[in-house]
Amino acid sequence: MKPAPKPQVVSSARRPVDVSGPFVFSWSAVGDCAVIRVAGAIDVGTLPTFSGELHHVITTKLPRLVVDLRRVTRMEAAGLDVLATAHNLAIEHGGWLRTSGAGQWLGDLIRATRTIHPLDHYPTLKEALPAYRPAVTGHL
Repeated sequence: MKPAPKPQVVSSARRPVDVSGPFVFSWSAVGDCAVIRVAGAIDVGTLPTFSGELHHVITTKLPRLVVDLRRVTRMEAAGLDVLATAHNLAIEHGGWLRTSGAGQWLGDLIRATRTIHPLDHYPTLKEALPAYRPAVTGHL
């Protein structure tokens, strides 16, 4: 059996050049907000990396962040817990967390798991950025 490839993490203020692989996490600053770009599957193999990198960005870079989910191929229910924990951590650090670009699959996952975690989700990254639209708190 071939071992699973290690998740790739690209931490940079610039867009990464290589975003290939089963899971990629990168971030960039847009004003006073961090834009997190995630690609690939958020599953049992990538959850620790996803959680750890969100924690790192919130606590050492910027506590206001938008997690762009456009390139996520699938997400296990535990991914919602990671986002909820990151949301709470961001609030503790004077910020917030929003998601963008997931489409219908995120709402379906929330309904299927009957989660009670609040999640501010926007259809596009542009709409999620504070310069475009002020924060709106609510459930998806």
